[in-house]
Amino acid sequence: MRMLKSLSLILALVCLATSAMAQTFPNRSVRLVVAFPPGGPTDIVARLVADQLTKTWGQAVVVDNRSGASGMIGAEFAAKSPADGYTILMGTLVTNVMAHLLFSKVPFAQDAFAPVTLLTTTSNILLVNSSIPVTTLAELIAHAKANPGKVSFSSAGVGLSSHLGMVLFTSAAGLDLLHVPFRGSAPATQAFQAGQVNLTLELVPSAVTAVKTAGVKPLAVAAAARVRQFPNVPTFVELGYKNVQAYTWNGLMVPAGTPREVIGAIQRGANAAMNSPTVRERINGLGIDPIGGTPEEFADLIKSERERWGPVIKRANVRID
Repeated sequence: MRMLKSLSLILALVCLATSAMAQTFPNRSVRLVVAFPPGGPTDIVARLVADQLTKTWGQAVVVDNRSGASGMIGAEFAAKSPADGYTILMGTLVTNVMAHLLFSKVPFAQDAFAPVTLLTTTSNILLVNSSIPVTTLAELIAHAKANPGKVSFSSAGVGLSSHLGMVLFTSAAGLDLLHVPFRGSAPATQAFQAGQVNLTLELVPSAVTAVKTAGVKPLAVAAAARVRQFPNVPTFVELGYKNVQAYTWNGLMVPAGTPREVIGAIQRGANAAMNSPTVRERINGLGIDPIGGTPEEFADLIKSERERWGPVIKRANVRID
């Protein structure tokens, strides 16, 4: 009985300590790790959210860019940080799903993080330049089938959504296209706009700029619904390719073991930030969709993404080592 009473007392003290931590969180500055360089969409969203959280919490939320190795350097740092809520990772599809599907060695476990909330999603759009005589997806498919292995597409790198989205499309349409991977979206876009490759799958923010400045044509949206920036461009789903959906997302994650009360405090702050008119207007203007939600909803998305992309990567025998 004395042992049971001692255990009960210990549990009660732990619960009180956790509750007190949540009530006072945060009482010092918070680090928001972005595993990619400054200036990109992930970094921009992180800074908008960090600014709003700073105002809400009255504590500085500092963006810490730790880029390299497809986001694994920053993610490893965050995974090994104390599970107290004071280090938050800007999670991404690449870092928190694709890494474990594409690399044989990942410096953090698949369950190293606890999801907090999904922040944004961004759709990809298939673009074609004037190097081939097509203006619709149907014309592209006919042209590619008449010229197997000769129609090329650029991507920001093997295993990224710009590559795997095209893998979905070529498989569904029965096409033989030439993949030309680059180290990053900037050189991939430059090669496409210069006519060195025929096609590319671009995220909406980049696609808007390319269509306006380079005179390229959007053919189809790789998402379940059309995007407001291109209301007249159909989705692959509408055109009969229901599985060709390739989008990216960002969401907040914390080291596994972070108290639920602290996760709840971060989630509430982040959702309030995403509902701020200033943040929503800026994010919408970039062609990115603000989302928000619960840890459970975010966990379900991550699980479904692993289940969706795993077989695609295996069938296409895509590995990065």
